Amino acid sequence: MAAFPPERKMHSPTTFLNPQRRQRLLRHSAWLSAALVLLVICLSAFLRQSNAGLGCAPWPACHARAAAGEPPQDASGPAQRGARALHRVSATSLLLLLLAVAALARTSRPRSGGQLRLALIALALVLFLAGLGPFTSGSRLPAVTLGNLLGGFLLFAVCVRLGLPPAASRTSEVGRLRRWAWAAVALLLAQSALGGLISAGYAGLSCPELLGCHPGAQGWLSLNPWQIPDTGAGLPRYAGGTGVQWLHRLGTLAVLVAVLGLARAAWHSGRRTAALAPVALVLLQAQLGIALALGGLPLGAALAHNLLAALLLAVVAALLPRGRPLSPRL
Repeated sequence: MAAFPPERKMHSPTTFLNPQRRQRLLRHSAWLSAALVLLVICLSAFLRQSNAGLGCAPWPACHARAAAGEPPQDASGPAQRGARALHRVSATSLLLLLLAVAALARTSRPRSGGQLRLALIALALVLFLAGLGPFTSGSRLPAVTLGNLLGGFLLFAVCVRLGLPPAASRTSEVGRLRRWAWAAVALLLAQSALGGLISAGYAGLSCPELLGCHPGAQGWLSLNPWQIPDTGAGLPRYAGGTGVQWLHRLGTLAVLVAVLGLARAAWHSGRRTAALAPVALVLLQAQLGIALALGGLPLGAALAHNLLAALLLAVVAALLPRGRPLSPRL
């Protein structure tokens, strides 16, 4: 009888990479994913703010008409069509790349539970955003804007964290660093949600003075993400948006305190270079917020404000302790 040939095992392409090269490929893929997410975030912000009438003329009447459901005349121009096409290509490429990242994390030997968990979270987030996509175009519901905004920010932070190698910290400072980092992440997400409600509720012109924001009985309408903007939204001193503006400005102070506490903890844990980045970003973000309030919502400042919010969340999330702590010095 003829002997059967031995059964051959099927190998994935990553099986032939040694662990060091596989880790390097995984991190490079994660950084490429982060770059694509950042591009998608910027394109989404441009399309959202263009549809909201930022930069339209005559200002601010066209902004108020956009709040009532009438798209600005320049919301379907060449720039918007190009941005929409690039957004689709980037989002599709991102989904394919994150599938590859999850496969790399799954086949790594020795397997890192933290990397696999982050890769699966990133994949779940991009699938959530893909499912939300069909409801985004033409939607005036603030909840849809919040889903896209927070989902994109979280996805960017997860990809950045996945691309970073473990950073050791001193044992005595790990607990403090972790507490400040989680507090800053929570406050930044809340602050981003308030900013999204301001944008989706057309409340950006509700408080043109920095210290003159006093919400009345009707001032909390824009806090409801399931309510379509009310009559008068988009106009200066819109009463329904004063509450969310007031909370957003108070939130700036809370974020500043948390980021300063995080920077101090990171400095004492030995990560002195990384400690300076969130402080610089939060101060620049506060300056952009002032420019938006006093300048009548210029489109460039609004886009930069959105971009810096994503960068700040990613930098803070990257400071969360991971890896083996350093032994305390004797």
